[in-house]
Amino acid sequence: MTLVSKMTAIMSYALITGASSGIGEAFARNFAAKKKPLLLIGRNEGKLRSLAEELHNKEGIDVRILAIDLARSKELPFLPSKLQQMGITVDVLINNAGFGKYGKDMDISYEDDLNMVNLNCRALLALTKLFLPDMLRAKKGAIINIASILGFFPLPKMATYSATKSFVVSYTEALAKEYKDSGVKFLCSCPGFVDTPFHERAGSKRFDSINYETTERIVEETLAALKSNKTMAIVGKQKFWDKIALSILPRWLFIELMS
Repeated sequence: MTLVSKMTAIMSYALITGASSGIGEAFARNFAAKKKPLLLIGRNEGKLRSLAEELHNKEGIDVRILAIDLARSKELPFLPSKLQQMGITVDVLINNAGFGKYGKDMDISYEDDLNMVNLNCRALLALTKLFLPDMLRAKKGAIINIASILGFFPLPKMATYSATKSFVVSYTEALAKEYKDSGVKFLCSCPGFVDTPFHERAGSKRFDSINYETTERIVEETLAALKSNKTMAIVGKQKFWDKIALSILPRWLFIELMS
């Protein structure tokens, strides 16, 4: 576990997982432009350090980094106390880290499937349970969980991934109902196809017929939904079609079309 500090101060931070690239990096840049202190978490320490230095130099904000593999780490339970010792509180938690693997289930390795569940579900749940209590005591804060439109139906050849995103959808909506009068906001953001390295890493093909969304727009629409007190948001250019398809197509037909 590596923590890097640019300055010392007692402030409230936005904690962003998967911050070294893609949607996580876009969240970091968006919050930095608003002068929000940041705690960036990811596996690639070099990328995190470079981004932290860039945002600190450009925006003059405090940026900390934590290089950690959330899928395997056993140190998460100690994170809030470590941060408290450094004078850091977290009032915005963005559970963005995640990955998928494309292929028939028996062609995906045992380790990859378990790590997918560990990162997409277990780490998200752990960080929520670790930082939500302080938000509830303060009666303010926000938790944004990044799911996917694949969280609404099972997708053949991405069985585990779509199942993990179903967990994110269900878990977030339930928490939003449980704590609706707490002062803490909960939002499940469900992007469609986004221009990130996700597809290459998953081993799935890119579709020429699809207009992939930018990470910047995904972040802007997510934060707009949070400001509007929504608990569920399908975000991106495809959102109109996604909403219509999810509401009118029979479940079996949607699965057939997407497989």
